[in-house]
Amino acid sequence: MALIGSFTKQPGEALPVDISYADVIAGRTVSAATHVVTSAPSGTTESETMAYDTGTETLQLYIGSGLTGQTYRWTIVATFTIGGKDTIVEDEFDVVVLAV
Repeated sequence: MALIGSFTKQPGEALPVDISYADVIAGRTVSAATHVVTSAPSGTTESETMAYDTGTETLQLYIGSGLTGQTYRWTIVATFTIGGKDTIVEDEFDVVVLAV
């Protein structure tokens, strides 16, 4: 897909990030789905498990930590098996860490 946006968080927060695949899947039956964080920036943390909700076609993970004043780019690669063929989607988003 693309750069899907950015959000701001404080260093001590762990906030959910939701990525919708509804446009890609468009109601098709997914027989398998895997998701991998391909860039977890140094100084940040992520949830150990990412949850994919088939009802809303949304992936959710939690982003924590980070140094104030820094912007971190995350990359998520999702593979969906639809009709025996793999559909691979790569998304990126930025996390801006600011102490308020």
